[in-house]
Amino acid sequence: MKILIVGAGAVGGYFGGLLAKGGEDVTFIAKGKHLKTIQEKGLSVKSINGDFNIKVKAIERPVDTEKYDLIIFAVKSYGLHDACNTINNSVKNNTTIMSLLNGVDSEEIIGNFFGADKVIGSVAFIGSQILEPGLILHTASGMITIGELNGTKSKRCEEILNAFERVKIPIKLSENIQKDIWAKMVWNTGFNAITALTGSLVSDVLSIPESRKIAEMAMKETVEVANEKGIKLSDDLVEKTISKTLKAGAIKTSMLQDRENGKIMEIDSLNGAIVRLGHKMNVSIPVNETLYGAIKVINKRLSSS
Repeated sequence: MKILIVGAGAVGGYFGGLLAKGGEDVTFIAKGKHLKTIQEKGLSVKSINGDFNIKVKAIERPVDTEKYDLIIFAVKSYGLHDACNTINNSVKNNTTIMSLLNGVDSEEIIGNFFGADKVIGSVAFIGSQILEPGLILHTASGMITIGELNGTKSKRCEEILNAFERVKIPIKLSENIQKDIWAKMVWNTGFNAITALTGSLVSDVLSIPESRKIAEMAMKETVEVANEKGIKLSDDLVEKTISKTLKAGAIKTSMLQDRENGKIMEIDSLNGAIVRLGHKMNVSIPVNETLYGAIKVINKRLSSS
């Protein structure tokens, strides 16, 4: 399988690295010092499952004549449109596209750009970060869930499942991937913003009753929005999410990593999306509004610095 990883960061670098290590034909799109280091020294992964370094194909822009069987987006949500333009000529008639982005609308955006028939749903749960250019640190989890957005079974999902299983990436098929995407949104709206605001790991937030309550309330609001939208999430999802998170190990959210690195945080696709949907559907979302507003202030300062 010929695979293009659009974004060789903490998520794309880890999963793409495992695919390349397992013998798949993988090309990475990266930029800056990260790209240069990967080209010169290979991609290095320091993982709870074992460290490795591998020479990989890494480029800034794909060659127009190169077409791919599978394209995996792993960029920040605010960079998705530019990323779609970058790989516009890399898509063939039977290319499958999956998104490992946070949020609930990346599949729709990609589908509008390349055609909805090319897109499958996917969700990644992983604790990872870029330690330095060319080096990914993997600290927790590493599971991918995929499925057709309409809930049907398909040959292409089975082929992707088999390819990932061959390289020992934990993966499962879902009959309701929309529900899985929203379940991750519940986690993201509960933990990303509050950890970025407090400079804390997720476990630190959960260790203090007051901060844990904020996370719980944000997640419950997200569940209400999902249910109002027709995505029926279980009544005990928040409780189960917290229970699983407590067992997951040290997790530094992507938003906290971005703040520490002086990067814009993708709040608009997380708590911001819940705020917009909540207003549209007349669902009360005061905690998400507060978290969204607070991060927006920081983003404004970061964008002007």
